[in-house]
Amino acid sequence: MRSLLLPATVLALAAALAGPAAAEAQKAAPAKAAAAPDPSPVVGCPSLANLRLLLRQSQGDAGLAAARLADEKADHLGCGVLSRDKVSALADHVALDGQAYDCIGLQGTQVCQWTRAGAVTPVKPPPAEPPRRPAPDKLRR
Repeated sequence: MRSLLLPATVLALAAALAGPAAAEAQKAAPAKAAAAPDPSPVVGCPSLANLRLLLRQSQGDAGLAAARLADEKADHLGCGVLSRDKVSALADHVALDGQAYDCIGLQGTQVCQWTRAGAVTPVKPPPAEPPRRPAPDKLRR
């Protein structure tokens, strides 16, 4: 009887000690993953047709498309690699042939750039402070 009780006690104690440590490790892992920037390039084009053509030529791989855009001799079709921190808003969304695309607004330009849906999210500007009203004058008697 004692021989069975000792291993059970040791296992219960080990589980109790490992429980909080495992929970802390699980909480820390998503925080580290969220802080890591997405390494895949964001390719954007002012024309959805040109984006679809570029993605078709690169077999749907954004890395290959970015490499094609880096080649000075290649036809870029007006497309380019976009900076994630310049994205200001989601202007439009469309789905064609089972693929979804977003047209994102960029800071400093009025022309939106078509990208694959979900490739980038807009940077949220800091909330604007409401206008302050001057304090009403106190009436003197």
